[in-house]
Amino acid sequence: MKRRLFWFVMIALMVSAVPVFAGGQKEAEGPVVLNWYAHQTTFGKTQETIIAKFNEENPDITVNLIELPENTNDKLQALLIALRSGDDSIDFFNADVTWTPLFASAGLIEELDNDFPKSERDAFLPGTIDAASYNGHIWGIPFRTDAGVLYYRKDLLDKYNKNVPATWDELKDTAQEIVSSERADGNEMYGLAGSMKQYEGLTCNAVEWFYSNGGSVIDENGDININSAENVEILKLVRDMYSNELFPSGVLSYGSGDARASMFQGNQVFLRAWPKAYALSMNPDSSNVVGLLGVAELPRGNSGDRGHSTLGGWQLFLSATSTKKEAALKFMKFYAGEEAMKLHAINDSYLPARKSLYKDEEILSANPFYSMIEGVLTNAVPRPKSPFYAETSAVIQVEVQNALSGAKTVEKALADAQAEIEKIGK
Repeated sequence: MKRRLFWFVMIALMVSAVPVFAGGQKEAEGPVVLNWYAHQTTFGKTQETIIAKFNEENPDITVNLIELPENTNDKLQALLIALRSGDDSIDFFNADVTWTPLFASAGLIEELDNDFPKSERDAFLPGTIDAASYNGHIWGIPFRTDAGVLYYRKDLLDKYNKNVPATWDELKDTAQEIVSSERADGNEMYGLAGSMKQYEGLTCNAVEWFYSNGGSVIDENGDININSAENVEILKLVRDMYSNELFPSGVLSYGSGDARASMFQGNQVFLRAWPKAYALSMNPDSSNVVGLLGVAELPRGNSGDRGHSTLGGWQLFLSATSTKKEAALKFMKFYAGEEAMKLHAINDSYLPARKSLYKDEEILSANPFYSMIEGVLTNAVPRPKSPFYAETSAVIQVEVQNALSGAKTVEKALADAQAEIEKIGK
């Protein structure tokens, strides 16, 4: 069963939830209805197929899908409001890879050391397990991983005899040449788009720019170094691309769906997006570039040794207030199983969290670019692990947009970002 909860309705319901429960709630008896708070069902058919299969095998358990807002920040706020109020109607929910320290340190989710032992974790990609871990414990069950990739128009690169760019400078030059020529012929054309509005997607893009040029945000010692020469250099290059109108004019308000739509209209050379964009690009009802997109690793900056993608992905958290934990865990493991991950990989280009599925011939046939994805995942960089990650990310979003829009110089924006991040948690 599926029901849609709009954002303002959901918040109203959540804040009226019951008081916080103490530990040791009584497990529900008899037929169980589980409430799963999940993504908006862009790929609803696959999700519904998996739920129907589980319900068929477990007739005493019904999974009720409740849709969270599309925006990742809105998802986070909705869940925090509900769980902090003690709402026991949430049994389990989709969680971004950056949320583990926040929910675990606040006591809002169940630790899964015994329910998801190492013998089971070993079947998953190490990065997905690391993202689900905090303070020596495991808190989530991964069902999908992610890493940013570069999409390119194969036909346009062939037309202009261009290679897939290995560096950001090459991408800028290639985009400039193709865009100028296409516009001269009367065609609307842009060079690149990505998720650049003030939300988590912009943080992902910025982290990729910085690390691909040899920079970082917070290093392995916990030192904040977003204000570095490497970061200034690469952000100036991206700022120049924006100033030279190689991005669509409204890109600073683009979420991931907007960036994909711009590419799918057929008026763009490059796109930074997640792997799921590949399956969407093959739908002739919503894409003018069916079969025309290639997929490559992100380029490197002049001061970097290689391109780096931001590690993304999603896991399932078990709510600490759920009264149906045993049944919830049963479905969580089913959804993180090979059968469910394979369906999502074939139908939706979701990157599986399980290692074995990258050798599955059916998956490789549906997603030819998976042959290069191992290198992308191996070199993907995580976002800072911190209970204050949301605040850090918000600073990055604001100051990177200030730099791109020209509200501040690149140097001033990154200096201000450094100062603001250093204040967080003090």
